[in-house]
Amino acid sequence: MTNSVKTEKNKGLKGANASSNWFYGLLMVFPIIQFILFYVVVNVKSFGYAFMEQIKVSDTQIVWKFTFDNILRWFTNPSKLATLLSATKMSLFYYAFTLIVSIPMGLLFSYYIFKKMPLSKMFRVFLFIPSIIPAAAFVLTFKLILNDVTPVIFGTNDFRFDGNELVYVLFYTLYVSFGTSVLMYVNKMFDISPEVIEAGKLDGATGFKEFWHIVLPLTFPTLSVFLVTGVATIFTNQYNLFLIFGNSPSELDSLGYYLYNLAGFSIGKEGDIPNVAALGIICTAVAVPLTFIVKWALDKFGPTEE
Repeated sequence: MTNSVKTEKNKGLKGANASSNWFYGLLMVFPIIQFILFYVVVNVKSFGYAFMEQIKVSDTQIVWKFTFDNILRWFTNPSKLATLLSATKMSLFYYAFTLIVSIPMGLLFSYYIFKKMPLSKMFRVFLFIPSIIPAAAFVLTFKLILNDVTPVIFGTNDFRFDGNELVYVLFYTLYVSFGTSVLMYVNKMFDISPEVIEAGKLDGATGFKEFWHIVLPLTFPTLSVFLVTGVATIFTNQYNLFLIFGNSPSELDSLGYYLYNLAGFSIGKEGDIPNVAALGIICTAVAVPLTFIVKWALDKFGPTEE
């Protein structure tokens, strides 16, 4: 009797495990299909173009040949290398600004709202406004205020966008990124059990100690997502530069903005596509391993919820 009961229990457990495996397997189908359709299928031709060169045999005949020259030219051509280094430097600068200024300020504002300090609800709405207004309209209003309103109010052109482009690009990037990040951080903080906070207070964790030793470790899983995705898109993020400047290249170009413009100029010119595809391959070759390294480092050395 006992053996038959155990056998029935084992069958029940095996059936439950099998059902769970099928359930998790079905959940994985969607992201796999999404990856295949929107990355592999979309980019397979670009991968091929990166290693192809168009050769004009005659006025009526054009052939393609396999080559690594498209990639090598980005490092051997002085003009291309200078542009690549300049755009990469600006991308790293923008990311460093996000890492050093934007993320810490987002966490501190989130903690301010989490503690329900004075005007915290107003700040929550105010910081989320850029996520509601269409980006193009917000950029237009932002530049209009700086170029047309501030001279009237302050009687000087010192605050015009044209004379302080880098400062205002950084400010705009900081402000528009706050809404999503603060909302995500705050939601994670509100999931923290009140008992944990009370226990920390009994142990002397108040003020900054509470934030550093309790709130930050428990919010770190959400923070790590922003850090990893930030690294993954470091060479493709336009940092809203296209909305601000249009397709007018400048010394403020990020690599993502430069790549976007380069791809736009190659539309209808099949012979220019290998040049753009090669740059995309270079960015991918750097970003993919860097993303996995950062993910590994955050998992290994980052604070845990325990």
